[in-house]
Amino acid sequence: MQKFKEKHMLSLIIWVGLVIVALFALPNIPQLVRDKGSVQIPSSLQSQVANKIQKKYEGGKNVRTLIAVFNNKHGQISDQQSLQIQDATNAIKNDPELHIVSVTAPSDNAASKQQLQSKDNTTQMVMITLPSKYKVRGQTDKILSKIKTSGLRTYVTGTDILNDDFSTVTEEGLKKTEIIAAIFIFIVLIIVFRSFLIPVISLLTVGVSFLVSLSLVTNLAERMNFPISNFTQIFLVVVLFGIGTDYNILLYDRFKEEIKNGAAATAAAKAAQRHAGRTILYSGSSVLIGFAALGLAKFSFYRSGVAVAVGVAILLLVLLTLNMFFMSTLGSKLFWPSKDLSAHDRSFLWNFLSKFTLSHTFIMVGILVLAALPLLFVGNQKLNFNNADELPNSIQSKAGYNVIQDHYPAGMSGPTTVYIQNKKPLNTQEHLAEIDQLTGYLNSEPGVKSVASVTRPGGTKISQLYLRSQVKSLTDGLNQTSKGIKKVQKGLKSANEKLANSGTSESIAQVQQLADGASKLESGAQQLSQGVATYTSGVSSLASGSQQLSSSTSNLQSGVGRLASGSQRLNTGISQLRSQTARMKALRSRMSALSSGSRQLSSGLGRLNSQVSPFSSGLSRISSGASRLNANSASLVSGAKSVASGSSTVNTGVQTLNSKMKELQSQMQELQTGLTSANAGLDQVNNGTDTVNKYLKEMQKSYLGNTFYMPAESIKSASFTPSLDAFMSKDRKITKITVILNSDPSTTESANRIRTITRDVQAKMKNTSLSNAKVAVGGQSSQTADLQKTANGDFIRTVAIMLVGIGLALMVVTRSLVQAITIIGTLSITYLGSLQITRWLSGYLLFQNMLTWNTPFFSFIMLVALGVDYSIFLMMRYRGDAGAIPDVRRRILNSATIIGTVVISAAIILGGTFAALIPSNVLTLIQVAMTVIVGLIILVLTLPIIMSAMVKWTYPYVNDKMYQKSVAEKEKAHPTRRAKNQDNE
Repeated sequence: MQKFKEKHMLSLIIWVGLVIVALFALPNIPQLVRDKGSVQIPSSLQSQVANKIQKKYEGGKNVRTLIAVFNNKHGQISDQQSLQIQDATNAIKNDPELHIVSVTAPSDNAASKQQLQSKDNTTQMVMITLPSKYKVRGQTDKILSKIKTSGLRTYVTGTDILNDDFSTVTEEGLKKTEIIAAIFIFIVLIIVFRSFLIPVISLLTVGVSFLVSLSLVTNLAERMNFPISNFTQIFLVVVLFGIGTDYNILLYDRFKEEIKNGAAATAAAKAAQRHAGRTILYSGSSVLIGFAALGLAKFSFYRSGVAVAVGVAILLLVLLTLNMFFMSTLGSKLFWPSKDLSAHDRSFLWNFLSKFTLSHTFIMVGILVLAALPLLFVGNQKLNFNNADELPNSIQSKAGYNVIQDHYPAGMSGPTTVYIQNKKPLNTQEHLAEIDQLTGYLNSEPGVKSVASVTRPGGTKISQLYLRSQVKSLTDGLNQTSKGIKKVQKGLKSANEKLANSGTSESIAQVQQLADGASKLESGAQQLSQGVATYTSGVSSLASGSQQLSSSTSNLQSGVGRLASGSQRLNTGISQLRSQTARMKALRSRMSALSSGSRQLSSGLGRLNSQVSPFSSGLSRISSGASRLNANSASLVSGAKSVASGSSTVNTGVQTLNSKMKELQSQMQELQTGLTSANAGLDQVNNGTDTVNKYLKEMQKSYLGNTFYMPAESIKSASFTPSLDAFMSKDRKITKITVILNSDPSTTESANRIRTITRDVQAKMKNTSLSNAKVAVGGQSSQTADLQKTANGDFIRTVAIMLVGIGLALMVVTRSLVQAITIIGTLSITYLGSLQITRWLSGYLLFQNMLTWNTPFFSFIMLVALGVDYSIFLMMRYRGDAGAIPDVRRRILNSATIIGTVVISAAIILGGTFAALIPSNVLTLIQVAMTVIVGLIILVLTLPIIMSAMVKWTYPYVNDKMYQKSVAEKEKAHPTRRAKNQDNE
């Protein structure tokens, strides 16, 4: 049992058991890192607020966007290839395993073609929105298999797949680092101790601490959301293997010294644990406090450094317990096959630097100051926030990203989205006008390539929706109206003239005459009717009389004959009488006259007699006609009555016409007056139209011409619905505005532009109908801006916390405020100088002029937390030599000479461990490794100078308080020695 205890068998059993448990409890680290290791920005920052609004926009779904890239490196994409791209797009849409939320392709419409097809027509993009709850790697592989197109290079890129590839590259880099670091440490330890067992046992003990701490940290992360990052595992490797090997060197070196002095293995192990273990504990506690202080950081990415503190705590436990088993059990065999147990050689470099500084303090300090000034105040301080730069160009997502950068505006790889969330629907004329105005305002911002929104889906104005175009239509219409008015005026004038010249008065007079004639016609018709009646009566009498006359005609003829005969006789008698009275002058003239009359009578009777026959014939015809007239007299009477009735109707109509014509005359006069007034009114209208037209044209040319106006019918139209669906949520209460920047979305330039845009948008919306709406800017540039704000702001706070923690630990270890401040100052200046040198080296060797955004943070915590060890090594030796070397200057020189070898060996091991990060192909790891290596070199060269100068200036006297305290303790422990000294005196 005693041997079991002395050999520390219990430590072996415990740690073996813990390793077994750790192995079985180890979760799926790669998946855990992907799920919980990404950079988490505080939820109150606007990019995260935008993500919440986006989730509501997508109907409560968490989504991600992947970009399918099609590129023809030999020229433009052909029509056939465009059809193949459409087929690939349809295949993606119709794949149920992808759970597609939306797909936007160049073939959708003119607006999407303008956005997604490069200007040189060599490249097309398809934007694919998918649920983020599924693994991005599986989604990417599935899409890649569907977009393969003959003659085209195809890629799938996007923020999520770039981050996933970064995790994959980091994992592969970790494997390289572990192998390289193990080989390097093994070789260095063989060189230092000339032993094969020391490297194996050192790597074994550190490996146990790494495995147990890794299992503990990952289980805490899985079950209790303990902060981790992509770099947690890899920094656990380099820190634990780096300082773990340094601490083992101290421990094994002291153990070797005790063995050389003849101590038994168990006693030597205890002595090594007591003396070297104290230095290890002090140094490790400082490192532990430094990393544990990161737990007070607000930024989860910085808090992930606490995992290293957990690893350091476990490392200290393993080194100071498990090593006891190996040292107690193996003893001197631990250094097999070497049999040389002498201590390390003295460091001539540190001896020279310390000695020269003590004799030429101002010169050495002056040289350091002159060397530090250009490092501290010269150089570019900008940081690179583009995670894509972390990846090699051979990765397909990075290759696709590069294609987008080459053929599209730089911001196309990560568009910025402005989300506006309102309590009421936004698809109203007023809100759409505000959105359009904001869209135009954003488009005018410096550094903005294009802006697309619900009113400008293609990134350009739709002219028909603006007053300039609408007013132009009005002015064109007014011009046509003016021309029409002039034509109407001309027609009215012509009509008026025609009315004036139409002779209406004459027509009305004629109608009056017609009316008078109609009255007379009616009277005449009545008389005609009466006359016809009388006529028919006369006809009847005529018929009767003609018959009587016809019957009397023979008597007449007979009587005429008799008259003619009698006339002849009379004529004869008159002739006789004349001859008898020829002698009577008085009767002679009378008888002549009588004779002449008689002859005339006789002649007349002769003619009468000759006419009697025709008269008789005529009377026969008259009698026949009278009979016919008498037969038709009834029809004649009826016709006469109809004529009378018709004439009465005509008279009535004509009288009505006459009345209407008089009314027409009055109306015509009114019409003429109206036409004259209308013409005058049209003159006024035309003048008003010209005035309105002139006003509208001026308004068209003014800023008002850019005013958006969309009628309610157009908003509800089928042609506008696709735009509403593309840029508004289903309930129309959330809209988005897509902004494409000219600069890379992950750069500081883009982040600064987003800050400006955010301020401008908030100011722009203050006095609008959307003043109470929630506005947030999302996208890669917004995340970069928030990341900068969080990282830069919390970096200063975290640095302060870490320096205070380490400073307090140093005050406890060194028991000196001056020494603690000096060490902190040395480490800080070393960090700043090494960071600037790394910047230069990165530009010359890596062709990266900027450091990645997390390089300063990781470099600081690694360099300060680990570099403090070397200061503690030196000052602990300085304190340990206080009793033996009273002269503080000689003591610091001796301490520097002896501990220099240990520090240089430790720096080589730690630097070599970090150098193993360089083959990882991860830019951040490479730059951190370079910074730490440069910093270690600076510390190795400056630490003996600074600490020697500090001791000389702080303690101008030879014997310091530590020496006096050491002498007092010795006298108290050995009083007889003091008495002998007094007796000798």
